[in-house]
Amino acid sequence: MSLPSHYFVMPAFDSSSETEEHFLAALESHLAAGVRLVQFRAKGLAAEAYRSLALRVVALVRRYDGKVLLNAPADMVKRVGADGLHLDSKAFSACDSRPLPDSYLVAASGHSLAALKRAEQIGASFAVLSPVKYTKAHPDLEPIGWSSFARIVAQLAIPVFALGGVSAADAEDARQAGAQGIAGRRCY
Repeated sequence: MSLPSHYFVMPAFDSSSETEEHFLAALESHLAAGVRLVQFRAKGLAAEAYRSLALRVVALVRRYDGKVLLNAPADMVKRVGADGLHLDSKAFSACDSRPLPDSYLVAASGHSLAALKRAEQIGASFAVLSPVKYTKAHPDLEPIGWSSFARIVAQLAIPVFALGGVSAADAEDARQAGAQGIAGRRCY
């Protein structure tokens, strides 16, 4: 699959503060703006509630000819007909081989060259490298900046998205640094 230049990391669904309809309406506004690669997260939901909402997310994204990666256990991808799996840092560190067949996308999050080399070794389709800039999501991590990002990406064979403190305004800097594109909530 040819990857787009933007990878939308949906805000995690929180049933205590929003409805599914509001959540899906927000996703649809991003899809209408051009999002075609989406990471769905909802870690606080029980398995059946997650499955139910994931089915709705997949159906909505498919209406826009997009792809959905789940931030969930690998078996959920097949259960809901998603396009792949996103391994966050914790899931990635516990993974010693590609968790899905090659017909699925597998993405991995990492913060270093060593982590992304490991992503290549397990057969990840692509990776995200963060944080490029300061981000409230990881205030304990020192941003790597564009020059370090470029140095790391130049040593990899898989596509890499820039994540962490980046927005649509950083798309050209990301491209010049060798990124596939930018990832995050503000990628459009």
